Formats: sequence, C-alpha cells, structure tokens
Amino acid sequence: MSQEQRKRDSRPPVATLAKARSIGVVNFVEARAVEINAMQRTLDQARNNGNARAFQTLPRHLRRRAASHNVKRMPARLRARALEEMKRSAAGSSKSAKLTNHKTACRYKRRRAQSVRQEYELRQSGKRWLETHVWHAKRMHMQHQWGTMIATTPNERSHRAAYRAAKERCYAHDVSYFATLEITGSESEVLGCLAALTAPGALTPALRCYAGGARLAPLTLYRADRYPCGVLGPASALWKPQAEPGSQRTLWLRMHPSLATDVRAELEAVASRAAAPSDGLQVQDVSCELVSFELLGTSSTPLLAAVLSHAAADSASTRILPAIGTANSPAVIPEGAVLALRIHDPRLSFPIKFDPACVEAPDPALLDQVLSAWPDNAACLQPGDDGVFDRERCATDLDRRQSEHQLNQRRREQLVPGTKLAPGPDDVTVPLLLVRTGPEAGLGSRIVGFDRQFVDGMAHGWTLIGPRGWGMSLWMSLVFAGARAQGMQERLHLSLEAGQPAFPRDWPGSPAFDETVSAAAADALAYWQRRPPGKRTNYAHHGIESPFFAPFHQLLGMSGAPASYPQLGPAGLECRMRRLRKIGGKRSQDDADAAQTQNPVDSADIWLVTGETMASAVQGLLLSAPSPAQEEPALEQWALPLVESAGCSGAAHELGSLARRCLVRVRLVCNARGVPENNAPVCLTSSPTEPIGYVIAGSFSLARGCGMAIAACSLQGLFALWRAAAGSPRKNVLIRSMNGSPACEATLTVLP
Repeated sequence: MSQEQRKRDSRPPVATLAKARSIGVVNFVEARAVEINAMQRTLDQARNNGNARAFQTLPRHLRRRAASHNVKRMPARLRARALEEMKRSAAGSSKSAKLTNHKTACRYKRRRAQSVRQEYELRQSGKRWLETHVWHAKRMHMQHQWGTMIATTPNERSHRAAYRAAKERCYAHDVSYFATLEITGSESEVLGCLAALTAPGALTPALRCYAGGARLAPLTLYRADRYPCGVLGPASALWKPQAEPGSQRTLWLRMHPSLATDVRAELEAVASRAAAPSDGLQVQDVSCELVSFELLGTSSTPLLAAVLSHAAADSASTRILPAIGTANSPAVIPEGAVLALRIHDPRLSFPIKFDPACVEAPDPALLDQVLSAWPDNAACLQPGDDGVFDRERCATDLDRRQSEHQLNQRRREQLVPGTKLAPGPDDVTVPLLLVRTGPEAGLGSRIVGFDRQFVDGMAHGWTLIGPRGWGMSLWMSLVFAGARAQGMQERLHLSLEAGQPAFPRDWPGSPAFDETVSAAAADALAYWQRRPPGKRTNYAHHGIESPFFAPFHQLLGMSGAPASYPQLGPAGLECRMRRLRKIGGKRSQDDADAAQTQNPVDSADIWLVTGETMASAVQGLLLSAPSPAQEEPALEQWALPLVESAGCSGAAHELGSLARRCLVRVRLVCNARGVPENNAPVCLTSSPTEPIGYVIAGSFSLARGCGMAIAACSLQGLFALWRAAAGSPRKNVLIRSMNGSPACEATLTVLP
C-alpha cells in the first residue's frame, strides 16, 4: 500500500469533522461560568491593587490635578469604594479624622452643653441661681452677691413705680436668697443658745405668744458675751408647731444671707461651751430647701387671698384668709402672725384674675371679730401634717407632680377652651406659710410707737414661704395677679422712704456692714481714679476727709479703720482724704507718719443703739431740759439713763468708755431744698466744720416731698447737740455737701 493511500485512510469521515468544528457558545459559557467569574475578579483585584484609585477612575472631564478628599464630590456609584479606600489608608494615622471627612467641631461647639438644663447647671458653677433666675435675667440687672445671683434693679426706670406700687397696689420681691438655719434639740438647749446671742431681758421665743409657732419672734443677734457691743444683725425666730409635748423641738432662724456664717459659728461655739453638752443640738442650713417672696403694699392682703383661694385642706387659716382679704392695709393685722395653708397645684388655676377695684368693702365688725379671736392654731394644719417643715413629704410630692406637658394634655381635653383645670386624685398639694412682716422684722425688736404715717404702705406686708421646686409657679401666679416685680435696690429705696433702717446698709458696727461698705468704697475709689483730675471732684479742696465711706471709727476716737476698708496712707492717693496740711504745696511729714502708724480696728467694739427701748431713752435725753440749779453734767452722767436701759453695769470709767463708742441711728428730714448725699458729714448748726455723724443713705423722699437721709451720730455728738439746743423740741443739724454746695439744714429724729 502506497503512502498516499495510507494518509487517505487515516482521515475521519466528512460528517464527523463538520460536527467537531461547530461549538455551542451558550453551553460553553455556562459550563465555564465559574472560571470566567474568578478570572474577572482576579483582573479587577489586580487593577484595584495597582496605582489606580477610585478618584483616578473618573472620566477625564471629572478629574482634577489636586484630587479632593471630599467623598461627596465623587459620583454616587464610587462613593462607597472611595470611602473604603480612605478608611484603609487612614488606619493608624493621626490624620484619620481628616481623611475620613470627619470635621472636628470648633471649641465653642465642643464646650457647648447638650441641653438647656445642662447649660444652666454649668453656668451655676460658683454661684447659686434662684428658681426665678431666668425670668428675672430677662427683665432685670443681675448681680452676684452672697453666693447668689440676685436681681438688683429692673431694666426700666423703677424707683417712682416701686413707690407707687407699694403705696397703692402691691410690690413683690423674690427673697429666696435669705438664709434659714434650722436648730433642733431640746427647748431648753435651743433657748440657752439664743440667750447667749441676744440682749439680757429681750423678748425671746420662750414667750407664750411665740412658743406655739403662731407668731414670728424678732431678734437682734450679738456675738456671744459681747453685748451691747459686737452686734451681728436682725433675725426672726419661728417655732415648728408641736402637736404633742415632746423633748425635741425645731426652731427656724431667718436672716440676711450675710449673717448666716457668723450666726452659725456663734451657735456652734456656744453649744460646745455648754456645761452639759448634748449631741442632740443640731444646726442645719435649709436655705436651699425653701422659696420665699415678699409682698408689700396696701393691696398685698387681697391679692394673696385671691391667689391662695384654692385651699386643698380645711384649717383655721383657710377661714381667716377670706375674712382679712378685704382689709385696706396689712397693718391692721398683728405683725408676726403666721398662717399655714395647703393649696392645690397653683398651675391648675393659673392665671388668677385680680382687680383691686372689685374688692369688697371691708366689714369692720367681722374684721374686729377675727382679729380679737385670733386662733392659736392658725399655724397648724391637720393632725400629722407638718407642712413646710416636713421636707421628705415635700420632696416626694415634687417628684410625683405632673409635668407641664401632662397639664397641657389635660387642657386640650377640656370641652370649653380656657377653663381652669379641676384638681384630680393624682394632683399634689403645696404647703405654704404666710408671715405678716413689717418694721419689727427689719429692726429685730418689737415696735409700739413708730412713724405710721409714712411706714404704712412701704414697710408692712407679707412673706410667702414654700418648699423648693414651686418657686416659679407661685411667682408667676403673683405677677399675673398684678404684683409688680422689683429688685433689691427698690427694696432698699422703699425702706428709706419708710424711714426704716435696712440691713446691712444701716447697721454700722456689724461685720456685714463692713463687708458691704468696703466693697462699695473700693468701687467708688476705682471709678474716681479713672476720671482725669480736671473732671473729678476735688474732695480735699472741699474739706471732705472720707468721700467713699463714712469714717465712724475715727468719729468714735478709734485709730484707723477695719482691715477690709481701703487704708489711709501715702499709697491711698489724695482721694483717701484725711485733712491735709500742706507745707510748701506738699503733705506734711506728721500726716504721713500718722497715716503709716494706723492699725486696723475691730468693729465689734462699737455699741450700736438698737430697739425701741434704747431709742426712746436717747430721744428722752435729747428733749430733756437742763436743770438751772446744777452744773452742766458730763457725758457719763448725761448718758446714765441710756446705759441703764441697756442693762449695762460696771465701773464709771468703763461706762464712760462705752458711751464714747456708742452710735445712734437718726432720721434727717431736710427743712429746705437739697438732697443729702451718702457719706456726707452731719454737723451742728453752731459748728459746721466738726462732724457729729455721717449720712449712710440719702435721697429725695417721694412721700415727704423733700430730701431725707438715714445717718448715724455718735452719742458724744448728740450730747453736744443737746447742750447747743437745750430745751428746744426740734433738733436741727447741718448736712454738708460733698461738692462744695451750701449745707442743708435738717431735723433730727432718733431711730430704733
């Protein structure tokens, strides 16, 4: 067989070759889909693992020379891939936040609170906010004093408006910053501690009218064993009503916040020195557990009767309040009277509509009947209910009270819009104390005969005390009922209009007075120094020795001033005036040496005349006529009735030294034109260069239509006034001007 034949025999048949050359594409791809997908993934991974990133895969018309790292500038289909690449590349890098498009917030936003409540808590660091702080901050100037933010004066002009509100309507002031000390122990121990801080024979809470808790006892507190010197200030004592006789009793001492630290220290020191010390006597500060509001004015009683008309429990006070609600003035009600109430949630009946013109005419017979039969249990609630004194129940009720949202939901369900909500079983009640306040609380002693003509509207009113958490609800009810809200400056101005000393402004010799005066003197000195010499008053030229504070210590013969005062001396500049004797236009060396040798003195050595008994004794001395048959008495002999009324005893030289360190507060009413200025010297009409006292607070009196001031004079200066105007019923003095204007003549009256 040939070779050609063999090749022809080895070829496959024609039909077989044709069948082998035809391929089914679909079947072929389906059979190899897994391999194809794996190859595609491998190619994609190889391309992604290379230098091409998501930003580099963009079309050429979308590319930029400097690629942005902002993922939002990428097409939506590439954002996830770009973000994943950025996270992988930024892992472990310090710029991870920047590379992942996470912007760090600015410092302001980082420090910003997450909520309004948290922001308010942060802003209260180092100071205390009252519950009505936000409301007052929108309408008044706020000032940090005594650890609390206090509303000082409204943004609008308010002195005349405050006077008109107190005289004709109602004036309201938030006094929740006042301090309240709770003393717990046996009655004998509590009274023993108070006796060490009060004057011998003074009216104490041990009297029957105060022991039951139906009256507020006015007190004047002193440093332990320093009477009559070392005055601290006025306070008010209130016993917790006692249902059954027991060994433990609770007493509240309400006072100005500048007194709390000193009084608490004195109480603890007296308790530790007791002959039989007991662990039962405890002193606790409960100021933050209470809210209190002061209302003054002729309409304060009917306004309170309208606001507190929704009583939740029947008591003696709920029957008394409507009867006295028609009184023309709170002065007809016994001062210091206490009423205990328990009312429904004031938000249920908010707002209260009150119109003084619609108040019913008072029934004298009914009012006399109520006042003559004043119940002893007016300060008591139902048996087992301690009211405001039960802080545990007050806290429990505060936790379970309904929120504003829940109350609004109930208001929406009312059929008639605007209808007041009816108290339900889930609504809590609020215990309150109503205290009739007046001049006694500010003076710290009982007052029988006082200047009622001008005091009536400006000093008589009520103090509303409630548990914490209800301050804003009660305050809004009072304001919407017509009470005019005022600040602390208006409160001081009203006390000046009433001719009543205010604490701590008019209490020289007390630590609080020194603290207040030193701060005010430093501010006045700094303001004076900021002004150029040609634009400020030249006090040295006008002979004013101390223009920024009243130098009572020098008036009483003490060398120097308290350490907190700006000290006299060469470093004090000419504004810290002493009387300058200039030799060749320079300060004399004697004055410079004397200024450098001055030592700080203690204000506790000053005897401040307080109380109506001692004030009446001083007034009697001024009005007494000298005996023509006898020689002119000395200061010690002339002041003997005053020393006896104070209950002081000792040797003649000790009593004489005490009389020379005695200060008497007086009221000065100008007889002609002129307005007294603060710290102005008060002199005799016969000797206008020698001061016998200094003005503490002076202004124009809207009630009297002339200038008026409260000043303090030395007893030795009043003795000189008695000798100069013996036998005259009116005692006139001169008030010098601080800027060289003519002196103003004024009539002097002794204040308690």
